[in-house]
Amino acid sequence: MIPIPVLKSAVIIMGVLIVAGLVVIIMKISQKTGELAENMATADPKVTTAAESTQGDATSFRLDLEQLGLDVGARLLSMDVAGERLVLRVQTGAGVERVVIVDVKSGVVVGEVALPPAEQ
Repeated sequence: MIPIPVLKSAVIIMGVLIVAGLVVIIMKISQKTGELAENMATADPKVTTAAESTQGDATSFRLDLEQLGLDVGARLLSMDVAGERLVLRVQTGAGVERVVIVDVKSGVVVGEVALPPAEQ
């Protein structure tokens, strides 16, 4: 059998090792958190506020129904992005379907295609 003083010293040494390991883990977490905060503070985010977007930011634009040539009852059926073009498939209030192509950078409608009515 192992003598009691040897077991006591083994338990104390293991307890000290556990506490030391926890201290190292906490220090590493703190260090990584500090590095992450520093990186986030020095990064140049590409976020624009509402005020910036109304001042003519080249990457944002605003469209309304008049620019698209749509009436009030129009519905957006699908939307897709192809390169720097936004492709909108819309249905007018009269039920006519069209594809409207918008330049993403400027917001200008660059083309549109009237789709023939579906055969029933």
